Amino acid sequence: MESVFAQKLAAEVIDGDCKPIFNLPHSQHVTDNHKDETFFNYAKMLSPAALELELRSLVTMDSLSLFINALSRRLLSHRDFEAVQTLQNVFLRMHGDVLIANPEIQHKLEELMAMQRKESQKVLELIASSLGTLGFVRDTL
Repeated sequence: MESVFAQKLAAEVIDGDCKPIFNLPHSQHVTDNHKDETFFNYAKMLSPAALELELRSLVTMDSLSLFINALSRRLLSHRDFEAVQTLQNVFLRMHGDVLIANPEIQHKLEELMAMQRKESQKVLELIASSLGTLGFVRDTL
């Protein structure tokens, strides 16, 4: 019997047509953004303990791969950056040994890392821009 978390995670792939997200044209990313709403809304509703239990229940390579894919899709949607970072941190702490030992999943992890770096850079640029604007406003008052 699958948990609701696992069902919603698996539904992401069914709704997303199992396409590799890393090579899709930008227009396809935009049209697929709504498809991960159900999973992430559900994950954000869970208590920390329940979320940890659900992440620990991801034991097959398929479920680990699905979760990495869901994180990647959410980063591509430019939404919930902090939530993705938190989930990624907990997920990697729990399953890091398994992920390292299985080379077939390392490509997805490397692509997730590249996306995470790109989104982190965007967040840092937004912070720098905001600090510049704040400095300007402060100097003019």
